[in-house]
Amino acid sequence: MRMQHILLTATATLLCSPLLVMAADGGPPSVPRNEVCKENPGKCEEARAKRRDFCAANPEKCEEQREQMKERRAEMKARCEADPAKCEEMRKKRAERREFCKSNPEKCEEQREQMRKKRDEMRARCDADPAKCEEMKKEARKKYQERAGGSPQSKSDK
Repeated sequence: MRMQHILLTATATLLCSPLLVMAADGGPPSVPRNEVCKENPGKCEEARAKRRDFCAANPEKCEEQREQMKERRAEMKARCEADPAKCEEMRKKRAERREFCKSNPEKCEEQREQMRKKRDEMRARCDADPAKCEEMKKEARKKYQERAGGSPQSKSDK
């Protein structure tokens, strides 16, 4: 149980760090990745359609986000080359999480819903007090950097 809590916390932190950075941006809907698309092609196509619509309506923002993703991928690749063991450890944790969600879909969905609520609360706090939000983002980046050896990039960091 303790390991699940640690895994959930680590996963949540990794997933929320970029969200905290993008909270004020109101980014586009994310596109599910390969495994999800194989298991649920309808949902995947729906997400792709939403992404196409977003990019058609916001071409500059869409291109900017593509560039940011390219930078993040290059940064992650460099980190993995610098510390392959840590990279492999994170891959294993993600694989464990996928297996957990396959064997416990209700519990996994419950945890996802909790994360959605926390993310929505964070967005509301950021909308209410942008200065405090920036401070929380800086703190989250600092914690992430201490754990991961690097920080997630944001517009304010560049």
